[in-house]
Amino acid sequence: MLLALYVFILVNTTMPVKRLHIEASSYCNARCPGCPRNAYGYPLEGFYKQAHLQPSRLEEILEEFPAVESILYCGNHGDPMMSPHIVDLCPDNIGVSIATNGGIGRISDYEELALKKAQITFGIDGLEDTNHLYRQGVVWNNLMERVKAFISAGGSATWQFIEFKHNMDQVDQARDLSEQLGFKDFFAMDVGRNNMPAIQPDKSISHWILPPDKDAQPTDFDVDEYLNMRYKPININPLTYDNPKLSCEHLDGSVYVNSEGDLFPCCYHGFGHVDRPKVILKDFEKIRSTWKTKKCNQVCAENCGAP
Repeated sequence: MLLALYVFILVNTTMPVKRLHIEASSYCNARCPGCPRNAYGYPLEGFYKQAHLQPSRLEEILEEFPAVESILYCGNHGDPMMSPHIVDLCPDNIGVSIATNGGIGRISDYEELALKKAQITFGIDGLEDTNHLYRQGVVWNNLMERVKAFISAGGSATWQFIEFKHNMDQVDQARDLSEQLGFKDFFAMDVGRNNMPAIQPDKSISHWILPPDKDAQPTDFDVDEYLNMRYKPININPLTYDNPKLSCEHLDGSVYVNSEGDLFPCCYHGFGHVDRPKVILKDFEKIRSTWKTKKCNQVCAENCGAP
């Protein structure tokens, strides 16, 4: 009990929390193959709880961290615009950014968010003929309707374009369209999660998501073996990291909040999957104590440092 209190005091005095990364909802309308909510598009069961963050819980968190200056609504599993409370989750005195696929959410919410000066980044990976290949389940007309509603209401919108083999030749066209629609910014990126099959609910492979390389080709893939690995992971030779150089988001003043309102040092420790258990905020010092050893926490080393 005393140790937990000490850690709480340490986190809240020597490391003032100025930024919150929040999962407003763990529900989503899409089945992006690279998203951890599913197995290359195939629905996973029992990996996380579906919930919407309650505005009352946000109020409690802001009372706990009164120095918060900005909030990012993104998360590990869901789309913020799935939340029926998203407008109420945007305080007037705090800068708010939202990341969404744009194909879901009430039109009126987009308009109100524009009036509240929330900034929205729309993840649009291609044009009408390609966006759905990665953003499975996102209907182009629904997406455009929400983009136009937000921008027409005065909203500041950014277009995020993830490059793949199937859309790499559309970057310039997408940039031109973003300007026509009134986006404030456009950027293309390669996130690395780009070599995988798109597995459908019946376990069939409809197509492949490949890196932005004309020569990239699909490989042999055993769907059943992969799904079994996701549910029953076996780490035969666990990696070790000897004193990696880390850049820690939490030590830089950030805290992650999942859709149930639980607190974590960062999103990387907030998954709760079979192969990636949660590390709650009050246990931060436990993982931090591994950083200068030959058994540095694997999640920390792989996501926030270089061995």
